[in-house]
Amino acid sequence: MNADSVRLVVIALLASAAALWLLLAWIYRVTGTWERVLSDDEQAEGGRTERITLGQLGPFVTGRRDVAGGWQQYSGLLVGPRLSLTRRDHGAQALARMGFPQGVAEKLEGEVMARLKLHVVESGLFLEGTFEPLKVEFTHQPPRITGMVPQPPQRRRYRRVQPLEERVPAFEEQPEATEA
Repeated sequence: MNADSVRLVVIALLASAAALWLLLAWIYRVTGTWERVLSDDEQAEGGRTERITLGQLGPFVTGRRDVAGGWQQYSGLLVGPRLSLTRRDHGAQALARMGFPQGVAEKLEGEVMARLKLHVVESGLFLEGTFEPLKVEFTHQPPRITGMVPQPPQRRRYRRVQPLEERVPAFEEQPEATEA
């Protein structure tokens, strides 16, 4: 096999892999609103449900969750049924509500606070996997972040509440008036 043939085979393989990746992104859709399924223990402790709205463009996924005083931004990749997301927290007030002093909360604005590794299961009705938070180590005076340490993964399960395609339009369409 000469160099041109090898080059064509490599290009064909790369193009096929890219096409398969894009095709899988159309098969496994995660666009919509997802609600966390709480365990019995979490419900007994008074845990609150959380909703994440995800959008998808091919294999690229972005999302958002509004929280008091800010929001959480999600971004990641969908490879087949595997979804890998990174969560960044925004809003100094929201971070202060998590227990961070104001000076540290301002420094944490927009920082990666967690990673999620999820799988699309049960015909796209659920996302299951792990949530990997980062523990922030800091000093109070002066407010300084001294480290971010990954914590052990926690099980997470989300159920699809509403696909974006099924949302009600903002304006109701009026039937055309017919003249008698």
